[in-house]
Amino acid sequence: EWSFANSSSLVLKAKIEENSLLLKNISGVNIFRGVTTGFNPAFIIDEEKKNELIRKDNRNFEIVKKLLQGRNIRKWVFNFNNEYLLFTRQGIQIENHPTIEEHLLSYYSQLKPRDKNDEKGRKPGLYKWFEIQDNTAYYREFDKQKIIWGLTADKWAYAYDDNRHFLPSNGYILTSENIPVKYLLAILNSNLMKYYFGFIGVMTAGGAYTLKLSCVQELPVKIASNEKMFIVVVDEILSQKSQGIDTTALEQQ
Repeated sequence: EWSFANSSSLVLKAKIEENSLLLKNISGVNIFRGVTTGFNPAFIIDEEKKNELIRKDNRNFEIVKKLLQGRNIRKWVFNFNNEYLLFTRQGIQIENHPTIEEHLLSYYSQLKPRDKNDEKGRKPGLYKWFEIQDNTAYYREFDKQKIIWGLTADKWAYAYDDNRHFLPSNGYILTSENIPVKYLLAILNSNLMKYYFGFIGVMTAGGAYTLKLSCVQELPVKIASNEKMFIVVVDEILSQKSQGIDTTALEQQ
């Protein structure tokens, strides 16, 4: 690891790391990438199309998932933009959803797995033309309370979601079985982790954060005995954010 930081900064870095666990080493914490469809225009739909598909066949409700793009994610909270994902995961019985099959069929040439003779289509694979490209075996994690963030962000920002939103491939989710998600959210959104990211992270040429898995999982976290104190403040931040109230004082706390 190369560093051009001065000695006092390196001492502070070591202090942050002391008695900490890397996020990737905390038992029960899992980070997953969003869904890779292989061709978003076919699988991402708007509110009008969602309503049409469900009106025609209410069985489609189990496939149509609320979707958050990276641009929707802010610090602590998100803005829902009325976008939805047709989550036709591998193994789905598409004949049970004829209206969705009909919709996807109009994109058939772009959706079929490409072979050496094709100019159009998605990358070669064992998936069927109407299925999501990647296996996404962890799809049930999207239903849990979680922390979400975008791969590229102009501001240091992680949000809380307990409304079963899915994310596309340029987003990430974090779920936790043992450590409360809201405690981890408090740590991740702190200026301390933003500062530490400067040692290990990557910025784009335009000055945006590249919050890829390989960096975020290296952030050091202290497992505190007073987690509840953090969670109380996070709950108040989330509540006030939902009402459009400024939360600067709470965040400083």
